[in-house]
Amino acid sequence: MKKLFLMLLMAVVTLGASAQGQGPRRQFNPEDMAKRQASQVKEACADLTDEQYTAIYNLYLESSKKQQAERDSLMKAGNQGERPRFNPEAMQKRMEEMNAKLKTILNETQYKAYEEAMQKRMERMRQGGFGGGFGGGQRPN
Repeated sequence: MKKLFLMLLMAVVTLGASAQGQGPRRQFNPEDMAKRQASQVKEACADLTDEQYTAIYNLYLESSKKQQAERDSLMKAGNQGERPRFNPEAMQKRMEEMNAKLKTILNETQYKAYEEAMQKRMERMRQGGFGGGFGGGQRPN
């Protein structure tokens, strides 16, 4: 399971890096990112309560803000001649911490549904799926 989440996060980073060469750079907004991620969990767990959704949103918002600070720090270092480096160990640790916190918010059935949705998403990404969200969608012809 750890490898699955590490692969997912690496795919997200890779997609973000490849998107930089395609027109103007998109601004990272922690609030929008947290809302999107929390909505994906809500979609995977149909019986999610409003309290759970709020807790998950806050969890993702905190994580997104930390990621933005790290990204800003890397960009600043890059502007000073240092080359920013990807740290897979740190990413895996963050994912493990996130999953441990999600387990405290979701019940066993919900967490299982979340894991299944993540596995399906990873499978779609491996097959060249489009969008990367929990919902379906293949790359248009």
